[in-house]
Amino acid sequence: MSFSHSFSADFYDGVYGTRKRPACVREALEVMPKRKWNSMCRDVFHCKPEYVDVDTVMAKIVETNTVSNLDSPVEVWIDEEGYYRIDVYDVE
Repeated sequence: MSFSHSFSADFYDGVYGTRKRPACVREALEVMPKRKWNSMCRDVFHCKPEYVDVDTVMAKIVETNTVSNLDSPVEVWIDEEGYYRIDVYDVE
């Protein structure tokens, strides 16, 4: 089952957690492993990773508007198929 986004602005670009447990979407994207980032750029945006920035991916996440669950960690879908996802944790 999946859900639409229903989170505050801080969920996307707000409070930072630890590097191991990102507490906002921006932070989760910033700590995404390079190999996963590169693959996501090629598959979702159909271009080289150097042409995709975090703001572009955040816009795609808002457009996709899907999460797998509503409890921590929230699994946020980057693409419509849900192949690429990131986890966002509660602030510690």
